[in-house]
Amino acid sequence: MISHRPAEARDLDAVMDVVAQARRAIARLGIDQWQDGYPEREVIEADIARGIGYVFENEGAIAGYLALAPSPEPVYERIDGAWLANGEYLTVHRSCASDACRGRGLGAAMLAFAEELARSRGVASVRADTHRGNAVMRHLLEKRGFTYCGTVAYDVTAGDPLRAAYEKSVMDS
Repeated sequence: MISHRPAEARDLDAVMDVVAQARRAIARLGIDQWQDGYPEREVIEADIARGIGYVFENEGAIAGYLALAPSPEPVYERIDGAWLANGEYLTVHRSCASDACRGRGLGAAMLAFAEELARSRGVASVRADTHRGNAVMRHLLEKRGFTYCGTVAYDVTAGDPLRAAYEKSVMDS
């Protein structure tokens, strides 16, 4: 059974292990996202300090991690396309799953949690972005009812800076 809770400083090593597993899985798909060392330990530490990091556990072991940042997301201010809604939103960042739980519904559970958290906070939508070539994540987002809205550009040190951007309204779902 998958459970979730806010990430704590004591989770950092386990989260970084999941990040490393996800980085290798992305590389096996031939995607250059996260191959420059991002997200670094300091990024996850900052998520935890800000209270936006969440761990997902399976049988007591950390199996997944994601950050859910409140709006605004500066990168989202310039989209080649159009967002579905105006107003507040939650942004999914740094979503990753362990090798043991990849392909077993953890990603869907993580997105469902993001949607429920947004609803509980009275936030109209959830936004996410992923590498344009990450067919696995794009399929997951679309399966959960997210709509492709266009592309956003990140200032990255290596690889493709463009990301496929998605949004899901949660107030009416």
